[in-house]
Amino acid sequence: MRPDQSGKRECRGFTLFEFAVVVAIIGILMAVLLTRATGYQEQAEKAAMEQLLGTLDNALHYQIADLLMAGNMGAADRLVGRNPMEWLAEKPKNYAGEYYAPQTGVVAAGNWYFDLQNKNLVYLVDNREHLHVAPGESNKIRFQVKRVTNLSGNPGPAGSAANAKGNSVGGVILAPVVSYRWN
Repeated sequence: MRPDQSGKRECRGFTLFEFAVVVAIIGILMAVLLTRATGYQEQAEKAAMEQLLGTLDNALHYQIADLLMAGNMGAADRLVGRNPMEWLAEKPKNYAGEYYAPQTGVVAAGNWYFDLQNKNLVYLVDNREHLHVAPGESNKIRFQVKRVTNLSGNPGPAGSAANAKGNSVGGVILAPVVSYRWN
């Protein structure tokens, strides 16, 4: 501001340079905010996926407990290859259903589906900046209900039927088909 002829100060606006500096600062702050926001979206997606996996794992434990209570642990093999979503009273909103080897793009990213061909529960990751999967998996994380034999690692008693078959059921787990890391 500078005084005019009457002694009053004249109010001037920003110069073009000052305006450009303010716009640049706001642009930098917006870029930082958007970067942080996408990082938080990815963390939220990962947390939601892990929460559903925990729910499915609990549902699997309930299935096994029912078999144990009925004295029918031999039926645990029937859980292998099944769609774990069947065990939930209510399917998640991002569950697209069952497909037989769906083509890319049929199921949108951020959704689950059960692949009837491979008997895999598949999650298509939407925000995958920090996702590390095997080559060829792109944005897919696949899970499968697998049979675990002899959980302790010790063979059954000599001469037992389970040891003779070499395939005693130690349990059933929901496990990733291919290892992945999502930081």
